[in-house]
Amino acid sequence: MNPKQIKQEFLSLLKSMEHSRSLHRAFSDWLEIAAISFHQLPYHSQDLPKDEAFHVLESQYLERIKPYTPEELTMFAKLMGLISMVHHGHFSDFLGEVAGECRLLNKHGGQFFTPYHLCKAIAKMTFFDVRSLVEEKGLITVNEPACGAGALVIAGAEEIHHQGIDPRSCAQFDCTDVSRDAFNMAYIQLSALGLQAVVRHGNTLSMEMWESRPTPQLRLFNQWLESHQRTHQMVQAMRSLLASQELAQSIAPVEPDVVLNRQLSLF
Repeated sequence: MNPKQIKQEFLSLLKSMEHSRSLHRAFSDWLEIAAISFHQLPYHSQDLPKDEAFHVLESQYLERIKPYTPEELTMFAKLMGLISMVHHGHFSDFLGEVAGECRLLNKHGGQFFTPYHLCKAIAKMTFFDVRSLVEEKGLITVNEPACGAGALVIAGAEEIHHQGIDPRSCAQFDCTDVSRDAFNMAYIQLSALGLQAVVRHGNTLSMEMWESRPTPQLRLFNQWLESHQRTHQMVQAMRSLLASQELAQSIAPVEPDVVLNRQLSLF
């Protein structure tokens, strides 16, 4: 299916739940369930050990699904599958557009998402020479204090991709929004796109933060980085040990045949 067909299928499934509850309630609940599901993936695949964060969110997940029938939960799973499909190699603010078309934005609270084509224009002006930044810094960090569903961040990742660089390898995003639904939409989309990000539910103006959640990709990167740093420290320690042994050998007399037969090894 192309993105247009996926959106039609998504809207059809979502609206089919209106008979039992409000569309906004169903959408908000699905966002909570899908966001937690993405967060738990590395635990269920055993790439990460189950920790306190896993157990806290697992309890929230079980509580959130209680009002729904098995058939409705199957539809929720299909919605999550469609999200994964639409973001497989395709950059877009899919959920932001769905929320706008279904009138699920809080306009009384001033919630308005910047259209994606404008986000792309802003990203093109902002990320004008990504390769130089990567060569200079190694890693690009981007802060988005009012991220909505993540449109500007996604557009930034798309622009990096257009310049021939994989944004998953060189960019980390820090995103915040005061809306719980927006927090979940951004987390779902950035996770589905494989981007490294921390998504926060908070008020940037008052500096209140209620929850922050790293995407699976960022947690796996941090795990790799910690492992790499430990390996580097071990190698440095072994080099220091070898250097001290060589110094001791230069001072203490050693039989020539012993020197000729010795072979240094890291293992």
